[in-house]
Amino acid sequence: MWTTMKAKTLQAMMVTASLVAAPVLAKGKPAATPPSAQPPAADAKPTVAPQKFVESLYERLNGLSKASPTLDVLHEKIGAELKGIIDYTEMARLALGTKWTEINDLQRKEFIEYLTRMVQNTYVKRFKPGQAVDIRYGAAPKALPDDRVQVATTITVGKTSAEVNYALRPAQGRWWVYDIVVDDASQVQTYRQSFKKILDKEGWPGLIARMKKAAEKKV
Repeated sequence: MWTTMKAKTLQAMMVTASLVAAPVLAKGKPAATPPSAQPPAADAKPTVAPQKFVESLYERLNGLSKASPTLDVLHEKIGAELKGIIDYTEMARLALGTKWTEINDLQRKEFIEYLTRMVQNTYVKRFKPGQAVDIRYGAAPKALPDDRVQVATTITVGKTSAEVNYALRPAQGRWWVYDIVVDDASQVQTYRQSFKKILDKEGWPGLIARMKKAAEKKV
C-alpha cells in the first residue's frame, strides 16, 4: 500500500518525521485538543517563535529518550503525546484532497481515527531508549499562506542525516505540525497519492479496509 516512495527516502522520512512526537506539555497535563476539532480562537496567536517551538520538541525528545528505561515505555509515552503535537484533522483533509468534501462526518471521523493510528504506529517504532538526536537549523522560517510557516532543519540520528522541513500552522496560541517534508518528499503528499490510487481502484470501502489493517498492526 505504501510503496510510492523510494525505500531510502521513506526510511529517512519515518525516522525524522517521528521526532515531532516529543511532548511539549507539562508533565501530568492532558494533551491539547487538536485545533481542527474545536472552534479556533481568532486572537490566539503563538507566543513562541516557530524555530523555538521545534527546538523545544527536540530538547524534550532527547529527555524522553534518556528517561525511558525500555522500548515499550518509550513507545507508550510517545504515542500518548502525539495527539498534542499533530493536527490530524488538517493532515486528513490535505491527504484526501477533494474527496474530503464528498464524505460525511461519520466517514471523516473513521478516516481520522485510522490515520491517527497509522501515523502513531509508524512513528513510535523508530525510537530507541538513549537514542541521540542532533538538529541543525537552516535559514529563517519560510512564510506560507494563512500564517503558516516551514522550519528548515538538518536531522542526524546515528549515521543517518536528512534535510527536514516542518510545516506548522497556528491555532490556540501555539503551533501544530500538519506536514513534514524530508528531502523534498512531503508526508501528506505521499499519503494523498497512495489514497487516490486505492480510491480509484477500490473505492471508499477498499481504502478504509486497508487503513484499518494498517492501523491494527503491532508496533
